[in-house]
Amino acid sequence: MTNTSSGSGTNARPREWRFVWRHRHALVLALVVALMVGTWVALSAARPLLWVAAALLLAALARWARTRVRLAREERALALVDLSEVDRMSGTEFEEHVARLMRVHGYTAVTVVGGADDGGVDVLGRTPDGQAVAVQCKRWHHPVPPNEVRALIGVLNSSYEGYRGMFVATNGFTEAAAHEGEGHMALVDRDRLARWMGGTEVPEPPRA
Repeated sequence: MTNTSSGSGTNARPREWRFVWRHRHALVLALVVALMVGTWVALSAARPLLWVAAALLLAALARWARTRVRLAREERALALVDLSEVDRMSGTEFEEHVARLMRVHGYTAVTVVGGADDGGVDVLGRTPDGQAVAVQCKRWHHPVPPNEVRALIGVLNSSYEGYRGMFVATNGFTEAAAHEGEGHMALVDRDRLARWMGGTEVPEPPRA
């Protein structure tokens, strides 16, 4: 009788090994650090403070490893998405997509806040240089008109004072809307979104 149960294991194993190979440097570093810490602790068993320091170091290493794994997963997920799939997303899915793009390309503290009471902002985060940024996302079938851009400018000047602005729209902006936003925020239209998804351009809001 042919054993058909081994097929799934055969298919899964290469994926696991590809993941290990892709992160081999991080895994080797983690192993080396763990061995160093273990040796240090073993030689310093009579010193409680060193035990505490070792525990903190291991916790920091574990957090770093989790972050790297999460980013790797998000990179793989982004690689499977093109603009045609973006066009099929719901508004909430598009907000999550933009947040994922931000995290993968160096933004930190990224949080999706969109909803009925979002105050005109869908995603918050920090640019790679540490500046607070507020993002509005529109997955529309037509260009964004100027009143929407003016509304975000108003939000940045009131509820999110001190934040830099970004407006991401799947079908771009009218000429008047682009003129309204110039100098106030980063306007990410369809072409710029495609370049961002492809990793060739990462938008960053203008400095105040």
